Amino acid sequence: MAKASGDARQSAESGRAYLRQRGGIWHYRRRVPQDLADLDPRGEIRLTTGSRDHATALVIAAKINGELEAHWRLLAEAAERGQSIDQVAPRFEAAVRTARRLGLTYRPAAELAQAPIGELLSRIELLEQRGATKSAPLVAAVLGGVEKPKLTLSQLFAAYEKLAGDRLIGKSEDQVRKWRNPRLKAIGNLIDLVGDKVIADIDRDDALDFRSWWLDRVRDDGYDQGSANKDLGYIASMMQTIDTAWRLKLSLPFQGVRIAGEKHNPRVPYDPEFVRLRILPGVELAALNPEARAVVIMVAATGMRPSEVTGLIAPRIVLDADIPHVQVRPDTRQLKTTHSQRDMPLVGRALEVMREFPHGFPRYRESPDNLSATINKGLASAGLRPTPGHTLYSLRHTFKDRLIALEVPQRIQDALMGHAVHEVNYGSGPTLQHRAEWMARVWG
Repeated sequence: MAKASGDARQSAESGRAYLRQRGGIWHYRRRVPQDLADLDPRGEIRLTTGSRDHATALVIAAKINGELEAHWRLLAEAAERGQSIDQVAPRFEAAVRTARRLGLTYRPAAELAQAPIGELLSRIELLEQRGATKSAPLVAAVLGGVEKPKLTLSQLFAAYEKLAGDRLIGKSEDQVRKWRNPRLKAIGNLIDLVGDKVIADIDRDDALDFRSWWLDRVRDDGYDQGSANKDLGYIASMMQTIDTAWRLKLSLPFQGVRIAGEKHNPRVPYDPEFVRLRILPGVELAALNPEARAVVIMVAATGMRPSEVTGLIAPRIVLDADIPHVQVRPDTRQLKTTHSQRDMPLVGRALEVMREFPHGFPRYRESPDNLSATINKGLASAGLRPTPGHTLYSLRHTFKDRLIALEVPQRIQDALMGHAVHEVNYGSGPTLQHRAEWMARVWG
């Protein structure tokens, strides 16, 4: 126990030096070390902890600091081998793209030497037809003059991020961090086990050893199978993406490697009468700060996702229209799905809340994790969590149950919940008036 307490203190201390308070909120600020400035061009890292409580902010800052230093360690290890992780195999990528533009599959010279002579002659003829026999880039692309890169594990993520960059479009800084960190952690775990190997040299034994390492942690240290399978899945996905883009012809040893028995714990919905009598009035939520209390009521009253509520900005809160409503849009963070973008009518308690907060909820706009922790703790202390399975998100499930109990048409259910339409999607869908009429019945 003494060691655990010491570790916790050391972890907190690791983030203490980088905490700054602004407007009552603690923020993590740290300059990129000078010796890493060429590898990480951000200059200064600025992230909000989303917390006014110093002890809570210390824990969050320590986590941010640990993840950041893990990322820098991977950058430094790659740089030590004389190759910047941000410039992995640029000549090879260019050769692959050029060959594709010419209607060819890029093949290194060693592979072409083993191919039928006709293929090599046809490639030479193509260069002659284009008058490109003296163009070094075209010759390299057509005749395989650039060797396949020997990409190492510590270089894997940066190469993958360049190829998967479209997945980051529209994500907030917090969402990008959550996308990056688990993948960097998975790579770090694998390096700790097998070393910083060239990915082409990673074989099925390495994958099975990694699975066994995780299985030991599941059995002995209390980790769940889901954490293990995420690590295995991230490695498999990154290697697959690189292999497809660069035509490396990897063996893809992590494909299908998983640990059985993963548990999926569905959220427990609240009883509707419990929500009606104890949540929506807000009286028993008095211990929460005003913004957190308002978010709870909004989630209960509308079924919106908590992140959708906190993501609202003033122009999206329309209170002076014939039908007051809020517009769920990817203004501050990427929405969960494309179907999440929708207009939600405001009736009853939801309208009262948004009149009180016409500019939204800036305190939690960039810190949804802190919001959930704050609210779930507040609900528990107020006796508003009948079981540990009841959380803030459970209120969204209760709202869905109310729609089903009222036999709301499926198309309107989907429009209110932000779900995909499971029928032929003709027309523009339910009007705001239709949605408002059904919303008024949910808790009316």
